Amino acid sequence: MNCLRSAIGQSLAYAYAHHIQRLMITGNFALLAGVHPDAVDEWYLGIYIDAIQWVELPNTRTMSQYADGGRVATKPYISSTRYIHSMSDYCATCGYDWKQRYGRQACPFNSLYWDFLERHRRRLQPNPRMGIMYRTWDRTSGREKRKILNQAAAYKKDLDRL
Repeated sequence: MNCLRSAIGQSLAYAYAHHIQRLMITGNFALLAGVHPDAVDEWYLGIYIDAIQWVELPNTRTMSQYADGGRVATKPYISSTRYIHSMSDYCATCGYDWKQRYGRQACPFNSLYWDFLERHRRRLQPNPRMGIMYRTWDRTSGREKRKILNQAAAYKKDLDRL
């Protein structure tokens, strides 16, 4: 994934990443993939030169990982590839197709996004800010949903390959 390779590479080289790279690339991926928030906290605190516990932990826990259950952030800060494509140029040189939700070239962010919403439906659907996403998902055919969720399951089995 070009976006992860670039954001993580820059982080390792310079101990810095822009807000979008931290929140919508590495943080979004970690949340969608089910990485434990403690591991994300540890990585952010260890990698970024400007990471100070009293600032980084609340941001990581609440915005990036939604690990406080919505006490601070009103909804999870998650997205499919559409947002990443609109906010960056990573998709232009990526081996994955940002428009595809399943298939060999499908960007993992797409299926992982819908998988996350499905896994956390009971807790998130009542949130008015999440309604449009669930209405979109509910209009998706059962066959299409199965393909998307199967794609996410395959990606989650082999995250290091991505």
